[in-house]
Amino acid sequence: MNFSSAHLGAITAFSLWGVFPLYWKIFAGEGAWDLFGQRLLWSFITLLLILVFKKKLGSLTEIWNNKRTRYMLMLSAIFISSNWLIYIYAVNIGRVLEASMGYFLNPLINVFMGWLLLKEEIRPTQWPAIILAIISIVMMGLQTDLAHFPWVALSLSITFALYGLIRKVTHVGSMEGLTFETCFILGPVLIYWYFFQPTSPSTLYYTLPGWKFFVLSLSGVITCIPLILFAYSAKRLKLQTLGFIQYLSPSFKFLCGWLVLKESLSHAMLQTFVLIWVALLWYTLESFYFVRKNKKTPGRY
Repeated sequence: MNFSSAHLGAITAFSLWGVFPLYWKIFAGEGAWDLFGQRLLWSFITLLLILVFKKKLGSLTEIWNNKRTRYMLMLSAIFISSNWLIYIYAVNIGRVLEASMGYFLNPLINVFMGWLLLKEEIRPTQWPAIILAIISIVMMGLQTDLAHFPWVALSLSITFALYGLIRKVTHVGSMEGLTFETCFILGPVLIYWYFFQPTSPSTLYYTLPGWKFFVLSLSGVITCIPLILFAYSAKRLKLQTLGFIQYLSPSFKFLCGWLVLKESLSHAMLQTFVLIWVALLWYTLESFYFVRKNKKTPGRY
């Protein structure tokens, strides 16, 4: 396996996603709703400019005219926006470690949902990894009270898995699809802000120092860069390779929460992490073994 620009792109994308908590921690004390709305707004503007540059703005009309694609992306928009909001909220309340747990769980949740909803086969040797992941969450739930139940981890992993599931069966470009999704969610968010929130999208413009608002306005670019790198790499790398590299993101989130942001790692949470890591190690080794055993034709590297 030769190291290539696709490998570099994937490593950079997942590393950037991994250190995202440090970016959002700059705005500690600001409301999660306001930060979410700003991210949504700047992401939409950035994506729109990208489509204009690529001369693909007409793709939004094509998406709207295709009834199935339109409704599927409306549903996926709800899941990805929920994921964004919960993630920003988790950083704000100091639960980055738990957020990292959710993204560690995500590959196993994906496999389980593929089996449950798409009738994809789960090999018998994969079931121990999934069962271990389920046991880890149940154990943590039993060892903690309701206030400390790992709802952040579960909601992040489930919303992202459902988002990925919908996008998997919806044939649309990543940029075009995300632009439509942000546009669809932006409308209700602006309406909510206007009628039900005491603040508005422009409030942070007046309350934040100039440099902070400038950094916040970059949230659209920061959101899109790893997505573009991921889309580039996903077309050129094996899923096996991509799946291994994706562990960089939750690993960096874990290190950010534990070492940089100094979040406490309880005994119950450590037990949960250990079980999840064992499950992921089992799943990864099983996948490598299966691919090597059944490799009969050359594919992507």
